[in-house]
Amino acid sequence: MELRVALVAGAVGTLAGCAGAAAGSPPSQADTEAEPDPEAAKAAFLASNENFARLRALEVVDVRSLAQDMPGHTPSCYSSCKHERNAMIRLDKLVDVAEAAVKSPVPNACDDATIDKNVAALNALHIVQVGGLIKEVPKNNASCYNRPCEADLQAAKAVTCERAGKLASIVNATKDL
Repeated sequence: MELRVALVAGAVGTLAGCAGAAAGSPPSQADTEAEPDPEAAKAAFLASNENFARLRALEVVDVRSLAQDMPGHTPSCYSSCKHERNAMIRLDKLVDVAEAAVKSPVPNACDDATIDKNVAALNALHIVQVGGLIKEVPKNNASCYNRPCEADLQAAKAVTCERAGKLASIVNATKDL
């Protein structure tokens, strides 16, 4: 019975595709979102790999892919749908803002609750999927019985805290995206 329901739901989703809301139903956010300028969308698509590389090069968060949980996303779009084109255009803006923001890290943004809140805020932009803050792992040291020495632990914590400050700065700078 569950398999039959799943198959029917999958068929309905496939038929719906990027077409939007059914007749008589309220429009989704994707249906009310403006169609992006074709030239801007094309340029953003061509720059998307470079933009992901630039965002990852900041070494602040685990950047996975274009957001799949964005409003209006449907998994049955076999080419670039309107919401994906808009997200790629916004990705270009996100990268520019993030590159500027990391130059001024926010102090005291290192506690786990703040980090989690900031990662959630980046994901809530519905531009990219962020896995979390990149945390520095202390290196093992032969002088400390092949375990991290206290200095190694403190150095790793300092790098992680600096990244957390950069993350907070990015979140503060991207609130209007």
